[in-house]
Amino acid sequence: MKSPHKFLFLFLMVTSTWMVLSSSNWLTTWMGLEINMLGFIPLMYLKETTNESETAAKYLVPQALGSTIFIASATTALYLNNLQTLMPIAMCLKLGAAPFHFWFPPVMAGLPLLPAFLLLTWQKIAPIFAISSLNSALSAKILPVAAISALWGGVGGLNQTDIRSLLTYSSIAHTGWMLASLNGPTQTLVIYITAYIAITISIYSCLTTQYAKSHKQLFSIKEPQSSFLLAIMILSLGGLPPLTGFIMKLLVLNFTEAGMIIILSLILGAMTSLFYYLSLTFSPLLMLNKNHFPKLKMTTKTATLFLLSQILPLSLIMIFFW
Repeated sequence: MKSPHKFLFLFLMVTSTWMVLSSSNWLTTWMGLEINMLGFIPLMYLKETTNESETAAKYLVPQALGSTIFIASATTALYLNNLQTLMPIAMCLKLGAAPFHFWFPPVMAGLPLLPAFLLLTWQKIAPIFAISSLNSALSAKILPVAAISALWGGVGGLNQTDIRSLLTYSSIAHTGWMLASLNGPTQTLVIYITAYIAITISIYSCLTTQYAKSHKQLFSIKEPQSSFLLAIMILSLGGLPPLTGFIMKLLVLNFTEAGMIIILSLILGAMTSLFYYLSLTFSPLLMLNKNHFPKLKMTTKTATLFLLSQILPLSLIMIFFW
């Protein structure tokens, strides 16, 4: 991000998210969502290629549609209460939750690495907290969307070998868990999003050190410690016990008020996601017996990101619930 003007758009993206989090009416929420979208689109032009222009158009159309549905339902709900249901559905469209995820995989496939990870992490905060600001009756109506997202995110990643596609469908599955956590304490949603962002940033830091498209290229690196840490972070993202990703899912299951069918769908989707993550990391983990594991040395940056992604969410659980 060498252009100075992009720091302005980054500032707009960050401040608009805080605007949504602190808003007390629907008009301010809608304005924050619009500013957030307009601040993120210029950041998509990292290399300024034609492919990025096409990707920006694919991102703009569903985001503008979601914002239009949101403000239209908010204004007409003064006369027709049934139209309030469209407000969380509009936010699910902006999140890319299934079955409103038609725009999410193509946009992720055409983005550079940095904007792609911004879309996976920061761009989820404003819509998900906009849904959490609704009353509990409206939040309960999107529980089927949470179940479909968890199942679709698990099934959609089964036949993928591209790393970005795997992270895309994993994000759809995690979106389902975030939506399910809305029917519990707000602290559960905060901890889950914090853990997801911390783990995703750790994976991003490993991917920036090498150019890798498929899983075979990803783990064919010279540093065995980087391969091992990347495998652990991917398994944590998939929810393997006793890593942080599993504890976050367990926290949601403990505090959510969803029905049994929704919970079973979440668990089935998580098991399916964990299956292809285990398939992805099976080979590098088996290679550990060929390396002298006690002699592996971690750099300061890698060790710090690993510890933050695995220990910080556990500390947040102790702060909020004990």
